[in-house]
Amino acid sequence: MKTTNVTTFAAAAVLLCAHVAQARVVERIAAVVDDEVILASEVEERAAPAMAQIASITDQAQRAARAEAVRREILDRLIDDQLIFGKAKELKLTVSSEEVDKSIEGIKRDHNLTDEQLRQALTQQGMSMATYRQDVKKQVLRYRVLNMAVGSKIAISDHDVQEYYERNIRKGAASEVRASHIFIEIPDDADTGTAIAKRKQAEGIVARIKAGEEFEKLARENSEDANTRGEGGDLGYFGRDLLPKAIEEVVFAMNIGEVRGPVRADKGFHIIKLVDKRNKDVKSFDESKNEIRMQLRQKEYEKQAKTFVADLRRKAMVDLRL
Repeated sequence: MKTTNVTTFAAAAVLLCAHVAQARVVERIAAVVDDEVILASEVEERAAPAMAQIASITDQAQRAARAEAVRREILDRLIDDQLIFGKAKELKLTVSSEEVDKSIEGIKRDHNLTDEQLRQALTQQGMSMATYRQDVKKQVLRYRVLNMAVGSKIAISDHDVQEYYERNIRKGAASEVRASHIFIEIPDDADTGTAIAKRKQAEGIVARIKAGEEFEKLARENSEDANTRGEGGDLGYFGRDLLPKAIEEVVFAMNIGEVRGPVRADKGFHIIKLVDKRNKDVKSFDESKNEIRMQLRQKEYEKQAKTFVADLRRKAMVDLRL
């Protein structure tokens, strides 16, 4: 992350002016997090892959709104990262070069990549190996902070595992669905007017789908879920108890190919398309319990991590400049 101490940033600017008299460069600041800054150039750098897709949107107003949403989403993520790195500094946590090497080796092994294939993949994304190593280092540091703050406190009981198994597997509820969604976010500080406008935006997308436009294309252009947008909103296969109840009740009642929405849940509106249904082979409890425990733990981890980061933000001085 291209964040830097405010004093260091000012000193660097002075040196720049001294050495390059004819080229006056002024870096815009996107946000100040306590005494650290996040530069607008980093937001643009992180947004570049998404902007390449957004450029294909023909409607100018829609293209501008999508670009603004992507920049806001990336800036929020950078702010959250900076808060976590500040916590790591407070806890005196560090990551060595050897640990970065080990993490990269694990990534290569998991994705069947050679050194050359990894370099090629990074080049295609406009990223150097040095930048990639910095990103990996930050992700390891992020994991350590969240694991200390959240992961170490999560306890999934045998009763929780047994209850999930009885409700979702043994009693014939082992069916899975594959769905896609388009997510329209409602900002945390939104007033009633903003919420109404967001619903109308979602309703407009539903109307376009019913008029014959491709769901996946509209998801890539409009969805504000960064994790699924690039895949046309694909959520993959999943069983019950993994999505908000409001969405689960809708999606498990749908027919393949059907589109419903907008559904209000999880800080926004969802437009949902059911892609497929299938039945899993019913495993015994002993065969299933470890996988169930991992799923329940991951779900609780994500929930508590969001709460932890939100609490860090409430306690921090965050000044948005963009």
